[in-house]
Amino acid sequence: MQGAAFVKKETNLFLALLAGAVLVGSCAAEDGSKAPNTAANFDVGAQTRIFQGTTNSQKLQIAVAKDQRSTQVSNASIRAASSEELEGMELTLQKYRTAFDNLSLPQMRQVWPGLDHRREGALKDVFKFLQGSSATPNLVLECAPPTVIGDAAKVACRETLAYSDAKGKAKEAKPAKVSISLKKQSDNWVVETMKGLGAAD
Repeated sequence: MQGAAFVKKETNLFLALLAGAVLVGSCAAEDGSKAPNTAANFDVGAQTRIFQGTTNSQKLQIAVAKDQRSTQVSNASIRAASSEELEGMELTLQKYRTAFDNLSLPQMRQVWPGLDHRREGALKDVFKFLQGSSATPNLVLECAPPTVIGDAAKVACRETLAYSDAKGKAKEAKPAKVSISLKKQSDNWVVETMKGLGAAD
């Protein structure tokens, strides 16, 4: 009984840390069976595509549309991403997901150069918990097609964190909706901000 209570306490602690990270702008999610990927080159085709045209995409796009209206952006300035832009954004989000799976803040800063102290602190807490638990995380992002405004883009995502503990037991946090702002720097897209939009349906 004491062992079960300890596991429950540890799980609740992790979910609280994760919720804090999401609320300040971090993402989370998938099947924790993969080993960390430390390769410098990323093959987008070898991983699950992040941008999808599922029914969930419509709900996500509605959430981001509300967020865009709150910033008083003119509809005339919003356009769909080109295929080249879409591939660049896909690569950026794949790198973000890999940085999370590797529990690597240096990799995270490469894709999110404007990461502030509050968000970094939240990520450190989550990474520390996962490392201390010998857990293997895997971040899953399912995103609606992005909308582009000049050299910036808005992406609505559904994120889910599943991870394996030291005994190989799979666990999963509740999915969450996140609005991700990207901006173009030279020829690359980077994460600018992330905003939690509540629990996903």
